[in-house]
Amino acid sequence: MVSRARPGLAGVPTSLSLVIIFLSVVILPSVVLSMLALRAADREALLVSRQLEVSLMSEVNLAANRVADLLDTIEGELEGEASEIPSNPSLFEGWYGGGRLTDCPFLVSGGKLFIPANSGSAGRRLMAVFGPFLRGQAEIPFFEGIAGVYRKELHDLAAAPGAEKQVAESMITADSALRDEVLRRAEREGFELMQRNVVPVAPAPPADEEKVEASKTVSRGRSFEELRAESGAGILPRITDDGMELLFWSERADGTVAGFLLDGDAVRDRIVGALPEILTGTRILTVLDERSDPLVVPAVRELPEWRLPFVAREISPRLPGWEAGAWLTDPTEADSRARTAERAVWMMVGALFFVIAVGGAVMIRVLTSEMRLARRKTTFVANVSHELKTPLTSIRLFAEMLQSGRLKDEEKRREYLRTMVSEAERLSRLVENVLSFSRDGGGASSLEPLDLAELARETALQMNPGLSDNGFTCSFSADGPGLVLGDPGALRQVVMNLLSNAEKYSGQGREIQVRCVRDRGQAVVEVMDRGPGVAQSQRGKVFQEFFRGDDSLTASKSGAGLGLYIARTIARHHGGDVFYAPREGGGSVFSLSIPLVRDASVQQGGGP
Repeated sequence: MVSRARPGLAGVPTSLSLVIIFLSVVILPSVVLSMLALRAADREALLVSRQLEVSLMSEVNLAANRVADLLDTIEGELEGEASEIPSNPSLFEGWYGGGRLTDCPFLVSGGKLFIPANSGSAGRRLMAVFGPFLRGQAEIPFFEGIAGVYRKELHDLAAAPGAEKQVAESMITADSALRDEVLRRAEREGFELMQRNVVPVAPAPPADEEKVEASKTVSRGRSFEELRAESGAGILPRITDDGMELLFWSERADGTVAGFLLDGDAVRDRIVGALPEILTGTRILTVLDERSDPLVVPAVRELPEWRLPFVAREISPRLPGWEAGAWLTDPTEADSRARTAERAVWMMVGALFFVIAVGGAVMIRVLTSEMRLARRKTTFVANVSHELKTPLTSIRLFAEMLQSGRLKDEEKRREYLRTMVSEAERLSRLVENVLSFSRDGGGASSLEPLDLAELARETALQMNPGLSDNGFTCSFSADGPGLVLGDPGALRQVVMNLLSNAEKYSGQGREIQVRCVRDRGQAVVEVMDRGPGVAQSQRGKVFQEFFRGDDSLTASKSGAGLGLYIARTIARHHGGDVFYAPREGGGSVFSLSIPLVRDASVQQGGGP
């Protein structure tokens, strides 16, 4: 009889209980963790993009700082060269000197502006762009960093020790809201706000390419006198329709001011020489001027959109509108890295979930099988106890009746004795099956030559009285001897189990036929009955331990479900097998098949 799952949680079958517990304890938390991991995958993609941004921004900062430091170096060089300019205007008019960065020297003395007579176009540019300013007749836009304008206020707000300018720049860079507030204040106080010439796309491309952010450089009109009151030297930029002009000035102890109009191309060459490597496998790094034109163009197949760097930074108020920026050599690299990271997380989560699911399924299958086997063993113990009790009860009952001496009918006495012998044989078979099962199904302890057909005939004759008493007719036929190597006791048990199985499940067709044949090098013993046969769905299970049919014709039959399992195990230990086949005309055929041996090998004592 097939065991049914016992109730588990609140009447739920045990196998379903295992599934529910597994889903609650393993799968559900795993799903939640997987969802969190997948959610983290998006963050991982942003993190990858952010890491790329930080890496490239560090290179851009290095380039911008190099240019800013170079401007300080240039100022020092120009101050030394300006000290050579004669203070006497009459001597200066014939003087023309300066280094490679200078285009035209000038001298301001007594409110008048002097340039060399042979200054040419450079002198005309100086007079047109800076002349009124140097003579004190006009103001020019003076560019300052917003952090420098309000460094004192920002330093007080930060309440942190240190250099005021560095603290202010850090706050402006880190806090966009604070930067916007400071810019609005600067606009209210008369400063002119500038717009950046580029739109950095990191960490994500802008929705509107025309939307640019405000520059951290502001300007307002200043006179030369105001400038001299605050500082003694410096580089002044002036943006014109023709480009940017740079002027260096330095005030002397005698009140005169000397300086130079700078050579823009020479300054650009010096800046390019100070930059790190322009092109790598990952990025293009260069400096854009006030018109968003690169100072140096790398040798690449397709130039990037210069107004859309991946990251960029303004360089200095002394070069207003100039930006140091980095462009990806492959514009899709950031997205590709992010997608790769996201795919990696998806794959890991998928693999983890697959392993958990497969492992859980295997675990549930194993546990269910073990629990089913445990239930079968429990049923087996109960059935064996019942099977042992029934013949013992019969033997005891008849023995007590015979012992009492009250039974005078000799025929009855012989009938009772036959019943006791039959029950004893039944008890012996049951005990032998249990012992065989405890020995892993009953192996062959020692092999010897024997005639399987003769062994089957003797076994059938031995069991025939009991079968006859139960109304069975048992016939035997053989087409000759079947010489095999085997354990006589073990093989006899196989035949007895097959006959007992035929007796138990024959139903109303009380006919058993034993036939011995030789087929394809095998000695075969066929035990045939006229019972209901084995259902198609159960044919693969009838040889499993503890399995018993559960149809209406056989449900009332007792047994432990070990007979066929032990029969097949013994047969396989002999190199053979036990098979089932439906019998023509109705019924079952269980066949024991053992390899034949040659007469010569048997005589020589050889093995199979």
